[in-house]
Amino acid sequence: MSEFLKRNPGCLKSYILYEVLGKTPIQDSYQNFCKVVGQDVMAYMDYENLYNQLSRGETDFEIELKPEAIVEALVVNTMPMHPVEEIFHVDPGQKNLMNMPVSLMFKIAGNLDPVERTALRSVNKAIKNLADSLPPVFESMSIAWTSCNSLYWKFNDNPTEHFGEGKLEKLSNIPGFKVNNLRLRSYGRCGRTLFNYPKTKLADVLPESFLNAKNVDINVATINDAIQLLSIAKPGDLESIRLWPVDRSEGEHFPKFFNTEQFKKTKNVEILSLQGFDVEVLSNFSHLKSFKIKLSGDFVEEDFLRIRETISTFEDLEKCELRIVSGFQIREICKALGIKIPLGSLKTITHRYQIPESNKCLDFKIESGGPSILMKIMRIR
Repeated sequence: MSEFLKRNPGCLKSYILYEVLGKTPIQDSYQNFCKVVGQDVMAYMDYENLYNQLSRGETDFEIELKPEAIVEALVVNTMPMHPVEEIFHVDPGQKNLMNMPVSLMFKIAGNLDPVERTALRSVNKAIKNLADSLPPVFESMSIAWTSCNSLYWKFNDNPTEHFGEGKLEKLSNIPGFKVNNLRLRSYGRCGRTLFNYPKTKLADVLPESFLNAKNVDINVATINDAIQLLSIAKPGDLESIRLWPVDRSEGEHFPKFFNTEQFKKTKNVEILSLQGFDVEVLSNFSHLKSFKIKLSGDFVEEDFLRIRETISTFEDLEKCELRIVSGFQIREICKALGIKIPLGSLKTITHRYQIPESNKCLDFKIESGGPSILMKIMRIR
């Protein structure tokens, strides 16, 4: 309550008027005022003037808060902008940083990117609150890491490219900094150079789990690169991960990727693998709400039953897509799953599977597409 009164001039006036109507002696009234809202809001002389004005029935005036209190009021949205701007129409001889129009202060801070805005946080408490009040939430951010041990990043569609290790790390100190879509890239070549750069791990440059990101899109050459870049995202904030194809020889390293905290705690995953996975890999996706992967290998008919039985145990699953390269045609897959096959040409077929000992079902839509089969599965609750 005290914080609300402190930042709301109208409520402060009502509080003082209540004291006047109660005929509380002015000194006792001021002591009560300080107990409720603090001693730093208003000096005794100012309080006395307001008390006397209200005692005379003069109510048509505005309480002028201290600049720090005004900025705090704006930060928590308890005061509109227009009356605040009028308060700052002061004598030119008294103008300073804290006396400039609040709208101008917001405009200045709003034109700075989050890294530049960190400098404002060290000016004073009011300016720090002003800087922190501008939500540093970006629709997208791209981070690139090169074999030259260079780090580059951009925000949204802004072509301006930022670089330097220390600056990016400062983002972790900004309250509320978030990125909706984080794009992570690594490049193995950095152009002609006379120097052989020693290979540096990204973990030696950036702290782990320092970025709040909602969706992460990773395009790298190796799984180890993917794990390094993914490590900078906070596991608990991730909703989805998309991994673009990596080198074909990297398939054996995927268990490391599945064991990252980021993968274990996200809810949606898409892996665009060129090689594809064995059926056994499905167990790694049991915690997800949705996923898209490619399965390939030397399939036998029983493998399609195993896919259906395995996915039927995923309690949190809402939907998934499996691109299956197996050598089996759609009719053969339907036969393996015990689906009644219609006569004539067959490109798409639907199938509902009742999960044993449950009132829930899996809806299958199986589509034929050249050398592969697309299997779309939805869990019906």
